[in-house]
Amino acid sequence: MSRVSKVVSIGVFSALIACGGIGCTKKPSQEEVSKLEEARVAAESAEKKLSELRQERMQLEQELQGKQSDLNAKEQELNDLQEKP
Repeated sequence: MSRVSKVVSIGVFSALIACGGIGCTKKPSQEEVSKLEEARVAAESAEKKLSELRQERMQLEQELQGKQSDLNAKEQELNDLQEKP
């Protein structure tokens, strides 16, 4: 479970406990259901964004590694050319 979903789950659980102490009905009010639905949608959205950003980061790290490799090869080529009389 990702960190974002854990935080959201704890928040939703805390909200349920807090709301449970306020009223004495067994069913949640429409407002509570609405807030829980909004929290769920926000959590799903945050998890999707996190996944996209992690994937982008992996791609950028691979690109960086390739460019560093190219740079090292070019530096070696330059050193070889400079050593020749």
